[in-house]
Amino acid sequence: MPNATANLPGARRTGVPEPAGAPWNTLPRARDSSSTLAWAWAVIKVLCRQNVDWIVSAGVHAFVLLCIAGIALQQAQKVEGIGIEGANIRLAEQAFENVLGKDTLDMGGGGKPFESALNAAEVGRQADLDAMSEFLKIGMGAAGSGDGGSGGGSGGGTGTGTGPGIGAGFFGTTGAGKSFVYVVDMSGSMTGRRFDRARVELKKSINKLSPEQKFYIFFFNDRTFPLFDPKPAKGMIPANSTNKERAARWIALRHPESTTNPNYALQQALEMEPEVIFFLTDGELDDPDAVRYMIRKYNKTKVVIHTIAFENEDGGQTLEAIAQENDGIYRFVK
Repeated sequence: MPNATANLPGARRTGVPEPAGAPWNTLPRARDSSSTLAWAWAVIKVLCRQNVDWIVSAGVHAFVLLCIAGIALQQAQKVEGIGIEGANIRLAEQAFENVLGKDTLDMGGGGKPFESALNAAEVGRQADLDAMSEFLKIGMGAAGSGDGGSGGGSGGGTGTGTGPGIGAGFFGTTGAGKSFVYVVDMSGSMTGRRFDRARVELKKSINKLSPEQKFYIFFFNDRTFPLFDPKPAKGMIPANSTNKERAARWIALRHPESTTNPNYALQQALEMEPEVIFFLTDGELDDPDAVRYMIRKYNKTKVVIHTIAFENEDGGQTLEAIAQENDGIYRFVK
């Protein structure tokens, strides 16, 4: 008679070896719920041991995705119900109704229908800007948080002020620009307090310049003394602190003498092509007509020339003519 237990479920066949190394040999075979849970837990442990790297990687990626989704949801809540086109349509409808006489906006004390329509249109424009701003924040800054700062800039132009980068002033005369040449009388008539006063004002003017501006100095009598003579600078120099200090020391060493001939000093100044020349003298020039002719010949870039008659107005007529011919201002300083 055949073995009655040979085909029973779960029965072990005698004499048939089990496969070596199979991890399922130790798993419970019972069908009750606790055994099923134990069997499932054993399977999970085996899978975890064999796929540790994959599970860790999946967990990290899931965490990152959840963080990004949370930030995006938080930002989306700020603009919930505010679409760019939706805001336009709703506010346009309100404006249209207000024009017809139905004021749907709270005007805080009333208002005429047309005024309400204008206000609604303005609110619509602002809603557009706000919605667009929020949209850009979500699209470009979802991965980070924090408040942004505000930037600013300033335009520029020409004027008559003496602030940094705007212009320069000398004995009350102001010139607009960023490059200046001072042509200062050092003839014998400037001896004593007069020349000391001129040197003080010259140093004050240079000290007010900004590092972005440039300057140069010519003293003159019957000769010309360029900046840092006897080793003159080759051109206009930046108005930084070092150059200002060097110029102040050089100015202090000048001493007036001889006659008054600014011709060559003005010619060299014009050849540097500054924006403004300040020209100071205390008397009539040795050859006024020659100076005016030279200026007309060499002022090819329309340099502005401001003239100053210093404590003596004998040469005032010549200086005033030079200023008028070169878009400058003439001033008599007592």
